Amino acid sequence: DLESVFELDRLWNEEDVAYVWYGDRDDVIANFDRFQEYFLLAEHDGRIVGYINGSIRTNEAVDVLAKRETYLEVENIYVLPKFRDMRVGGELLERLMEVAKRNGINRVVVSTVTKDFDRILRFYRSYGFKPLYVELFK
Repeated sequence: DLESVFELDRLWNEEDVAYVWYGDRDDVIANFDRFQEYFLLAEHDGRIVGYINGSIRTNEAVDVLAKRETYLEVENIYVLPKFRDMRVGGELLERLMEVAKRNGINRVVVSTVTKDFDRILRFYRSYGFKPLYVELFK
């Protein structure tokens, strides 16, 4: 299924919806190898239409978390445009957080380099996330 993820990454990059692109195959494979439990796929009619992956971190730099607290960092979430606004991304996020909770991890951190900040902020806020900081440019 990693080849399907790489195809989604290619489409994501072509969509040009992010300011920075992190779609390095070696990084994806390394994260999959280390955090398989935190790599989830969404399927529709046997086709992969989205994915989410995260990694487990120990806090050293996130100001709102205790030092050395373990947390889940959402690395990537992507859903094909045709399947957006159908709760696919939300279900992926909820299931990823459920996996973390089963493993005793209750804190989740996510960052974004999206060009559609308002939409993404609404999405994450609807799942209880709060912004820590915003960096703007002109």
